[in-house]
Amino acid sequence: MYLSKLVLNRRHPKVQTDLSNAHKLHQRIMHGFPDEEPDRPRENWQILFRQEPDNDVVLVQSEIEPDWSKLPEGYLSDHAVKSVDFDAAQLGPGQLLQFRLKANPSKRDQKTRKTIGLFRQADQLAWLERQASRCGFKLHGVNVIPSPNVFGLKDKGAAPIRITTALYQGILEVTEPSQFQQMLQQGIGRGKSYGCGLLSIARVQP
Repeated sequence: MYLSKLVLNRRHPKVQTDLSNAHKLHQRIMHGFPDEEPDRPRENWQILFRQEPDNDVVLVQSEIEPDWSKLPEGYLSDHAVKSVDFDAAQLGPGQLLQFRLKANPSKRDQKTRKTIGLFRQADQLAWLERQASRCGFKLHGVNVIPSPNVFGLKDKGAAPIRITTALYQGILEVTEPSQFQQMLQQGIGRGKSYGCGLLSIARVQP
């Protein structure tokens, strides 16, 4: 896997346009990957991204190495790409990790079958606890931080994109390494095309 750190140049007019439209930002990030794309490139190449809160940094995780020189000249102020290893053997049961996750806490309405965003903090936390039980980890303290909702528009006349988001930060414990490794690669929850689902981890500092 590869992890890219992109520092956007907010003075570039296309950056301003992309940050105001989640669909355009998704398209811009996909420009860093091959044109000979499979049917579902984001899923097949396991591309996840997150704009970090209160700054101009976008993190991009992918199975294949990106080429950010394909972005418009001056679009980035700086960037770096490194290889990351999600080896299940290094993520043994009981390991504690710091984490950050921007996600789309939501549920499917049983009557309408529409996806409904969860707005109450208690519901957002309960959503993450359910995800954790399915993804091979459990929570050891987490802060749920208000996060701006995601808006976008695909085409003129199309229904707008509206995604409820929450930013989670805290400590987790690995319980099922293979499930946890798969989740790290594939992301958590809905809205992955629009900057949700990337779980970042780091060792707990003593």
